Amino acid sequence: MFKNLPFGVKIVLLLLLYTAVFIIEYWLFSFTLNQEDPSVLSAAVLTFLQCWNLMLVGFLFFQTFKYVRFPKIFYQVLPFETPAYFKWIGVDLFRQVLVNSFFRRLNNRVYLKNRGEDYFRIFHEETKQSETSHWFSLLATLIPQLIYLVDGMSAHFIWLTIWSVIFNVYPMLLQRKNRFKMELKYPRLFGKDNSESSS
Repeated sequence: MFKNLPFGVKIVLLLLLYTAVFIIEYWLFSFTLNQEDPSVLSAAVLTFLQCWNLMLVGFLFFQTFKYVRFPKIFYQVLPFETPAYFKWIGVDLFRQVLVNSFFRRLNNRVYLKNRGEDYFRIFHEETKQSETSHWFSLLATLIPQLIYLVDGMSAHFIWLTIWSVIFNVYPMLLQRKNRFKMELKYPRLFGKDNSESSS
């Protein structure tokens, strides 16, 4: 969205956008603290809004700096990240829910049927971008989580943790699973041999 702007303009724009995000977050957080007797439903709704607002931290960053990545080792398969592991922790179930809900319409780029090899490379790189974006958002969400925990607002802490796991942790895991599956299926495209991909 903003990736073709001059660097200085990007920085200023990102700071302005982040200011808006944190003003909204501050307002939601203040509203939560000022409730005299918050219900579980109120905690669930307010933390849901907080989580989605804070997801903009990662989203806006990568709309501005599309090609920023963690070190390469971060995106490599870990010894325990097998298909059985992803299935056991519920990533396959998460994917089924995702593709059978309205969320599937938010990103049609994830469907690879009838796509060529060039697109596979693009998709492979975008899994890294999306994974990193969710990391940024997850870390931003930790701040209000810790404040809720310290202030003894257990319902808000639990609900914000639940939303963050659903909307940040599981999407990250799904991106990793998709990337490793592609590397195993198309080792020639990603410079990997079969032994490395399956390790």
